[in-house]
This record gives sequence, C-alpha cells and structure tokens, in this order.
Amino acid sequence: MTLGHPTYGHDKLGPYFTHFQQRLSASGGESHRVACLEEAAAIIAAHPALHAAEIVVPPNFGQHSRWGAILPLLSNQGITIREAGSPASVADAPAGLSGAELAISETGSVLLAENTLEARVVSMLTLAHFVLVSEDRLVPMLDDAAAILQQLARAGADQRHYMSFVTGPSRTADIERTLTIGVQGPKTLCVILVADEEEAKP
Repeated sequence: MTLGHPTYGHDKLGPYFTHFQQRLSASGGESHRVACLEEAAAIIAAHPALHAAEIVVPPNFGQHSRWGAILPLLSNQGITIREAGSPASVADAPAGLSGAELAISETGSVLLAENTLEARVVSMLTLAHFVLVSEDRLVPMLDDAAAILQQLARAGADQRHYMSFVTGPSRTADIERTLTIGVQGPKTLCVILVADEEEAKP
C-alpha cells in the first residue's frame, strides 16, 4: 500500500492541513493525512512508538460509528487491543488511540472530548497517543471551535465531562526552564486526518 495524501477533487483543505502540520510539528507532534482507515492503521502499526504491539482504546471505542472499524484492521496487523480501565491500569501503557472532535489549523491542536475518566486517561497516561480526526473537522481558526464547544456543553450533564485542546506531546519545564518531554503525559502525539471515504472515491 502506498501512503500519501488523498488525490480526490479540488483540495480545498490542503493549505489548512499544511499549516496544521507545521504548527503541530513545531510543538513536537506529527500528523498524517490519509484517504481511508486502512492507511491510518498502516501508519499506526508501523510507528516506532508502537514497539510493544499493544494499544489502549477508550471503553466502547469499537462501537464508534466510524473509528471502531479500525480495530480489526489493527488486530490483523498483530496489534493487541485493550480497553482502558482505571488510571493505574493505563499508566505508562505503550500507546493509546482515541478520536478527536476537531483539528485546528491555526494552532496545530486537536479538541478531545470524553465523557468518562477511563476514556480520558488514554490521552493523558499512555506513552504515545494516536488521534483520529475526520478531515472535514479540520477548521482554520481557534475561534471556529466555539460552536462545537457550545454544542458539546449542551449535550447533557451526563455527557462530555472532559474537554481539552492538545497541541503536541506533554511538556514539563523546571524552575530553570529546562524542558522535558513526556514526564506527565505522552512522549509522542500522532494525529491522523482521515478523509470521508465516499468523497475520496474517484
């Protein structure tokens, strides 16, 4: 399989993705843009951070209307899938996989929204964090996230307890401003933008 940018239609998102990629890279993260989940699975399976061939996912991730379909693809590549449990059971797991609500070109950030602590710890306590986001959820500016934040806040008191913007891997600085990566969170952040597969067809 050849990995690369989707080649369908007029690429209106190309400049936004390029800027997103530059901003995320400047923060120590990496990003890819693919045409289908098969390509996303291939990137994850081949990533050097996945040295233990195990990945932790939020509870019920396999039932996600779109992202759940990636789990059998990863399993077929020899990767063990484990659902997240308590924070202690996830701490320092080799890798985690979750989905994002948005990607923001201006800052190179993704918006994560989880409704349980078990889902939240996947993005906080694993050593490498892989994030899937629909390409049509790439927005130009941080201000564009306001409507989505309002929508999530109105979703109900029993949903979306945790919302956060993530830009790059975890960074910690001491009093002398010495920066260390991955002390209090993932050392690796890999964001994969996945095209709408119907639109990606020639």
